[in-house]
Amino acid sequence: ISPFRTPQLTAAARTSLIHRGDPSTGWSMGWKVCLWSRLLDGNHALKLISDQLTLVRNEKKKGGTYPNLFDAHPPFQIDGNFGCTAGIGEMLLQSHDGFVYLLPALPDAWTEGSVSGLKARGGFEVSMEWKNNNIVKATVKSENGGNLRIRSSVPLAGKGLKEAKGENKNPLFKTPRDVRQKINFPEKIEQMPALKKTYLYDIATKKGQTVELRMEK
Repeated sequence: ISPFRTPQLTAAARTSLIHRGDPSTGWSMGWKVCLWSRLLDGNHALKLISDQLTLVRNEKKKGGTYPNLFDAHPPFQIDGNFGCTAGIGEMLLQSHDGFVYLLPALPDAWTEGSVSGLKARGGFEVSMEWKNNNIVKATVKSENGGNLRIRSSVPLAGKGLKEAKGENKNPLFKTPRDVRQKINFPEKIEQMPALKKTYLYDIATKKGQTVELRMEK
């Protein structure tokens, strides 16, 4: 399911999440952070992180976090801690859809920051800095070599960077094609917000190479 390749399926999945609601036990909140990140809705993901960090002491059937920072189910379940952490990673970097997407679900509240050592498919390690909710600089280390396809919400500049065309030739980024879609009650699907404009680039990398990217001025 992809907002870019299967928008109707994405809208159906989003509608299901809306009807399930946000309140849940802790492990389910962790999952929902991941799912809303995949839907590219960083603000909703951040709202769920806040819910996840709500203090829980002895309440029953309530999601949140115990004073020792364990996930509240009850009882403790590590799924919530790991799931929420994975969701934060997905807010900052995704690579499951045929490209490495920089800051795909960055919430408005995270106006500036940095992250290092995030691993992407294809054997790429990514570090980034952002200000005013936009990428300022990104460094990508290629462990395996091969084509690196980058998606960004701002135009980028860097040595060897060119506009992406056609299929990604890197086999480690292969995505499903001709997905069979069957959606019950399509008239009840809530419309997806419009996808923001993005830029797609390719850069041929060699094993061990480090690529430096920056926001184009």
